[in-house]
Amino acid sequence: MRVKTIYAWSETGMDRKVNEFLESTPAEVVDIKFATPIFFFSAMIMYKPTDSNKSISF
Repeated sequence: MRVKTIYAWSETGMDRKVNEFLESTPAEVVDIKFATPIFFFSAMIMYKPTDSNKSISF
């Protein structure tokens, strides 16, 4: 299992970044945890890579 942490300053930015990661990564999503501290939004995506031969970058 792997994790990817993403943060953004707005809901729109968060949506865009999460969707870009999900579309570009061959993975089975296990869970997504969201948090909204005072000045930004953050998400931790827990996933299992489906193709171990590909390098995953974002």
